[in-house]
Amino acid sequence: MDTLQLAAAAQFFQQQLAGQNVQKISVVAGGLYLHSGRQTLACIVQRAPLGLWLTTESKVFQDPAAGGQMLQQRLKGFAITHIKVPWADRIVRLDFSRVHISKRVDQWSLIAECFGGRGNLALLDAEEKIRWAMRWDSLDAAAAQRFLPGIRYQAPAPARLFAEALSDPAQCLQLMAPRYRPSTPSAQAFVQEQWAARNATASWWQTAPPQPLVYPVRLPDAPPMEAIPPETALQMPLAAVAPAPSAAEQALSAEKKRLEKLIYKMRMDLQQWEAPEHYRTLAFALFALPDTICRKSSIQATDHTHPDGLALKIAVTPGKPLHQQAQQYMQKALKSQRAIQKIHQRLEDSEKLLEALRKKGMEVLSQLQETRQHSYTLSPQKTLERTSRISTETFHQTVVAGFSILWGNNARENDRLTFRHAKPWDLWFHVQDLGGSHVVLHRNNAQIPVPEAVITAAARLALQYSQSRALSAEVDWTEIRHVQRKPGGGPGQVIYRQFQTIRVRRDA
Repeated sequence: MDTLQLAAAAQFFQQQLAGQNVQKISVVAGGLYLHSGRQTLACIVQRAPLGLWLTTESKVFQDPAAGGQMLQQRLKGFAITHIKVPWADRIVRLDFSRVHISKRVDQWSLIAECFGGRGNLALLDAEEKIRWAMRWDSLDAAAAQRFLPGIRYQAPAPARLFAEALSDPAQCLQLMAPRYRPSTPSAQAFVQEQWAARNATASWWQTAPPQPLVYPVRLPDAPPMEAIPPETALQMPLAAVAPAPSAAEQALSAEKKRLEKLIYKMRMDLQQWEAPEHYRTLAFALFALPDTICRKSSIQATDHTHPDGLALKIAVTPGKPLHQQAQQYMQKALKSQRAIQKIHQRLEDSEKLLEALRKKGMEVLSQLQETRQHSYTLSPQKTLERTSRISTETFHQTVVAGFSILWGNNARENDRLTFRHAKPWDLWFHVQDLGGSHVVLHRNNAQIPVPEAVITAAARLALQYSQSRALSAEVDWTEIRHVQRKPGGGPGQVIYRQFQTIRVRRDA
């Protein structure tokens, strides 16, 4: 639909749907379906057919992950008050209201920018501020956030008020689709006359072959006007309803949502860490005091790193020497610095991967699927090259960015994997202070650098196959040559040194 068709359809649906209550809202690929008591209105902003249509609920393809639940919670039970096209552009505004027992009136408005290749939806409150928004940037892209929440909605800069555009003959022609727009002056004058008389006649619907679309003005050199009821002309063609997404499309959408959730969690983790400078300031203040034992839970100290020597209130543990607690604050500073650096790196990698998925889609997804975790049984020759006492050996294996990662099923397999199968320069991972699988990352030699993303993947496997049930945990890693059997310990019990620690979360 172009702007004139949208205006005509909005005028008709205003007469048909005004006063009806919203029972259900379904957000789908490219738009939404608004279900009232008797009819279902399709507002399609991004795919063909574009605009406002009537449909039946049996034709609606549900996409529960696209944000329809939130819209339904906001608008369910509200009455439709206005459906209009206020700007001289393909922008539809739907107004809703609800009256409480206390006579208070709640109001919401839904803006649908029907731009075809890209489309937008925005929910406005009574103050015209945006509370929810979605966008479709291309025909094969998933919905995403567009507007900043809390800002006032403004139509795109070229758009003028519809009433002002109608008074300008040149602008009136710009409201028409290019295929309908006449090129000769005589034909343009004819269209302007028809538009001026549009509201004076009851038969301003015209078929446009080959599809039964409607148009609000007569076109030059067009077939005679056909009397088609708007209910028939504005029916959603069955072939145009979006088909169910394929398995690959569902996998792509799931991977994007997993990354979005992971990025959100990492940003939340960053907010939980204090800056390392904060802990160092507390440590320096405690070191400046005599090494006494405090009997209170907090102590006053001077911030010697500040030019004005500000007073600090420092939380301490009663019964412990102050200098010992200062060392603990220094350790927190180091831990905070490492955590923030690693989270920033993983956050950057995840954001780059998400951006690549949005741009290239299935190409990047196919590469990711090749590195996904899978079980693999090694032959006896590959598993135990240096022993003939064991006839069979089963390890789990996955490949990430060309690096093989293996882990055992139990204590004996952990012991064999670490001390018989692995090379001294391989990397070894284990969850901190808890039992779990030994995870070994193979390298051809000690000079091969391992990307941060591969280290994170191996650490996540160590967390996944450990006794920890937490969503995140610390994982220690080092080279195999720094791992030794624990004296007097059973199979799989080790001690290690010169290790590093990484904090990871489980896969969503």
